[in-house]
Amino acid sequence: MQIRLSQLSIQLKIAISSFLLSMGYAYLFAQINLQLNTRPADGDASGLATVQDIVVTYHGDRSQTLLGQKINGSMRQYLPDEEDKIAIEQWITNGRTEEEYTEVVQPLMDAYCVSCHPYGDQPDYPLETYEQVFASAESDSGPSIGKLARFTHYHAFGMGIFAFLLSFTFAFTTFSSPFRTFGVTLPFLSIFLDITCWWLTRLISPAFAYLVYFAGLMTAVSFAITIFGSLYDIWFRTVEE
Repeated sequence: MQIRLSQLSIQLKIAISSFLLSMGYAYLFAQINLQLNTRPADGDASGLATVQDIVVTYHGDRSQTLLGQKINGSMRQYLPDEEDKIAIEQWITNGRTEEEYTEVVQPLMDAYCVSCHPYGDQPDYPLETYEQVFASAESDSGPSIGKLARFTHYHAFGMGIFAFLLSFTFAFTTFSSPFRTFGVTLPFLSIFLDITCWWLTRLISPAFAYLVYFAGLMTAVSFAITIFGSLYDIWFRTVEE
């Protein structure tokens, strides 16, 4: 006889339900964190993250420098004075000379940036020396290949395990076989599409950012199906012996 969630003991029902709710909370706050860190990418921190935020995050904004984009976007909060931001932008506009860097920009980097961007801990964005800051003021072409590879590695492992646990639980519901197959497959398809389109956005065209956005919605829907579907099956469905 096949095991179904609704047939489990009350103790197992409580344990599995608690697990599902915990995963739901984890995903909810992951999305809050994503919104807080992605929506300022295009310089507008209001509302929800947009496709343009995704473009800037993965493809870069070729119309401005990486340093300029950061101090007007996700790093703006770390420059308390508008005059400091303007001073850095003026240095970039003036040609990024070493003399002006030493007099104007270096004190700002030392005060606000180097503590989080030393050479040893942030190899992609070190801001300790003139050469490093000069390089960060080149045209913004998005994250480095190394940084995107590391993020892909972490995300694929974490989300893959997350999706497996939810899909595994959903497989024991009493929904029809086609719907269960759909429910256990959709999370993995959405994660694969999401990660693949990060790279396509970075390397080929910003147009793939629309698919990144779509894949994110797919992931949310897939997790909602597996979590709420499993909870419904545990507490509101009955199976004849």
